[in-house]
Amino acid sequence: MKKKSHKRKKIDIYQKSFAFTHRYNDEKFAFEKLKSIRNNFALKINNRLILAAVVFSSIYLAVAIRMIDVNLFYHQENKYFSNNELIERGNIYDRNDVSITANIKMYNIGINPNQVDDKSGLISKIKSIYPSINEEDLRKKFTKDKFFYLKRNTPPTDLQEIVDLGETGITIENTNQRKYLHKELFSHLIGKVDIDNEGISGIEKSFNAVLKSESKKKFETSLDVRLQHIVRDEILSGMDLYSATGGSGLIIDVNSGEILSMVSLPDFDPNAKTQNHDNMFNKNTLGLYEFGSVMKTFTTAIGIEEKKFFPNSMYEINDSIKIGKYRVRDVHRPCEEDYCSVEDIFVHSSNVGTIQMIRDVGKDLQQSYLYELGLLNEIDLELPELASPIYPDPWRMANTESISYGYGLSISPLHLASATAAVVNGGYLIKPTLRKKTGEEIKGERLFSEQTSEIMRYLMSKVVDQGTAARAFSEHTDYKYIVGGKTGTAKKIIDKSYDNKKMTTFISTFPINKPEYIVLVSLDEPKGINDDYHPYNTFGWTDAGWNSTRVVRNIIDRIGPILDTKTKYLPNENIIIKTSH
Repeated sequence: MKKKSHKRKKIDIYQKSFAFTHRYNDEKFAFEKLKSIRNNFALKINNRLILAAVVFSSIYLAVAIRMIDVNLFYHQENKYFSNNELIERGNIYDRNDVSITANIKMYNIGINPNQVDDKSGLISKIKSIYPSINEEDLRKKFTKDKFFYLKRNTPPTDLQEIVDLGETGITIENTNQRKYLHKELFSHLIGKVDIDNEGISGIEKSFNAVLKSESKKKFETSLDVRLQHIVRDEILSGMDLYSATGGSGLIIDVNSGEILSMVSLPDFDPNAKTQNHDNMFNKNTLGLYEFGSVMKTFTTAIGIEEKKFFPNSMYEINDSIKIGKYRVRDVHRPCEEDYCSVEDIFVHSSNVGTIQMIRDVGKDLQQSYLYELGLLNEIDLELPELASPIYPDPWRMANTESISYGYGLSISPLHLASATAAVVNGGYLIKPTLRKKTGEEIKGERLFSEQTSEIMRYLMSKVVDQGTAARAFSEHTDYKYIVGGKTGTAKKIIDKSYDNKKMTTFISTFPINKPEYIVLVSLDEPKGINDDYHPYNTFGWTDAGWNSTRVVRNIIDRIGPILDTKTKYLPNENIIIKTSH
């Protein structure tokens, strides 16, 4: 039994050994198989990586070759393109951030004749590309062997043919062409630049250094595109209606001096290559005119301020009054009685009465105030186109008398508007400006008291209510306008003598109880309308009360809602005026 047991033990060991060996061999086989699979997979991966690397390298090489080829190609194509650093001119905006100017990318085509081998051949090719070029002038330029511009401000679409020539003597520079987005609208104010983008007129010239600086952001003006459109539109309509040869108008903030609109007609398109130089004349700043009865505003204000008379002061009004060797008459009497008040004289625009008033004021006081009002000096404004007033020298009493009612002193419309603002805004002279103002404003010198300013506002409201401007403002409405103003009609000087041709002016302010704006319009040589069926029949009359007042009323009707300013009201009797001596 023990032997049998022993034998069995050996068998078990053998069996275990066999099983182990078999299992080992199986695992070894599996391991080797796995190893083989891994090796095969790695081989495939390596092959794919190698393939990818080859493909990538091929692509990279192709791209590199292409880049080299492109660079070489463009180098050949663009070998004459300069690398000039282009600094854009700063753009100009209105007060509401509306663009007035823009810069368009263009190119200048230049030629270096000393780098051209076949000059005659190149000239022929250029002539075929640009037939309008003067060939004789072109040949002269080539003979000088100095660099010259063939074309300036050329659009990129017009470059291809000149590029295709492949001429080494050609140079192409980057540049900008100035564009004026509103064409004629701001022509006299913005001005224009020359072909080198240098300002030559208007704001472009006055602020040339600022607009060219690298640090500039944008140039904000006081102007309002909306108001400019309205003023221009209404003056054009007035010129057409009354067959006027020209016109001008402006809107000024009486408290800040900001010019919101300024129009001079005829005008011009600054984008055009050629201009009518007569149309480039800015009537508002360069034009010097005798304005007629609007000057009575200053005569009256000076006398009231100096207590030489009051609104109820009385003057005898005869049919005429003598100045030197001439006699002056009224178109119509200011009142029915022999004696008329200062109020009647102003409201109904009596020349005879105004002359008597200035005699009480005197020459010295008149000169002093006119000087302080800026009416004897060149006006201070950010424009190069400014004119100095023309006044008598020597200044005699006869000159004082004629100036009192609007003759003998020639000033610009801007002079007139600026001085009138000082009369109605509480007495402060405010410097006019084309720059938008921000923050607290500093008032200028005070020339008139608040009381004088209040009295003048009252008298100007009566002109619109009952006086020479009433016809225009009373049409088609039962309301009284909260507008005040003064009319002026003056004969023009032609060939050193007064002619029957006239210039009519109406200067207004609103709201009259607390003025914010001045609107001024002048019409040059308006004609009368003598047609009973015409809605604006003037019965042949050509005075300001028949034409320029209507233009101003139309302007105020349209700008009032934009400026959010009430322009009409039922009669306000709360204005207190001291009328006793």
